[in-house]
Amino acid sequence: LLMAAMTKDVVKKGLKAGDLIKHVVPAIGGRGGGKPDMAQAGGNNPDGIPNALSTASAWIKEKLG
Repeated sequence: LLMAAMTKDVVKKGLKAGDLIKHVVPAIGGRGGGKPDMAQAGGNNPDGIPNALSTASAWIKEKLG
């Protein structure tokens, strides 16, 4: 299970928790979604969690510039 949350200030900058989850969920072989401030996903590949976390970090850094 993965969960992402965004504060109001980063949502205003265009970062949405649902977009982040959709970007990283392939790493765990699952599905997910949510709202701009909170989203979750589940999958059947727990070995992919480290990759999902590093992908999330890179995505956030890219979006924040």
